[in-house]
Amino acid sequence: MYASRTTQFIVGIFGILGILALAILSFRLGQISIFPPPGYTLYASFDNIAGLKPGDEVEIAGVHVGRVQSIELKDERARLAMRIDDGVQIDNDAIASILTSGLIGSKYVSIAPGPGEKILANGDTIRQTQSAFVIENAIGQLINNAGSSSAGASGGAGASSGGAGDIGAPPGTASAAPKAAPCPPCGTEKSHSASTAKK
Repeated sequence: MYASRTTQFIVGIFGILGILALAILSFRLGQISIFPPPGYTLYASFDNIAGLKPGDEVEIAGVHVGRVQSIELKDERARLAMRIDDGVQIDNDAIASILTSGLIGSKYVSIAPGPGEKILANGDTIRQTQSAFVIENAIGQLINNAGSSSAGASGGAGASSGGAGDIGAPPGTASAAPKAAPCPPCGTEKSHSASTAKK
């Protein structure tokens, strides 16, 4: 038995609404705006962005002012295109830094305004940047510093033990007491003054 046209129409409406709901949810989770708010684009280059991706937030003093639009590699550096909301002014001495929300949270770009008098316009570049902090690199550097410090301490201990003897003596050998010089007239090791005193 076939369904009536009314039932098919209702099922079709619910199917279209379900597809639209999934599309909106996908755009929201992917932080993609169908109709982006009016704004302008600024660029910034970093040595290391460490997990930053398009769609991440751009903040000033903790307030959302835009999003990362795109990321590309240019001149061996990561070049970001940031969409800044209309009405937000950023001067030419501002500093763009990549920070982390919490200890292991998501990355975002934080812009600290500077004392510059020129306001950046669409297509301008933020010159002063600070790359992301990579905890793996910090741990590796800490281990290398600890290894070099222990090696230097062991080398210093060996040098101090070797210097216990006299200058010119081999390490670990005690210096012998100087022998009495033989008396030229009698050829003995007794002092000449002592033999004279006995006479």
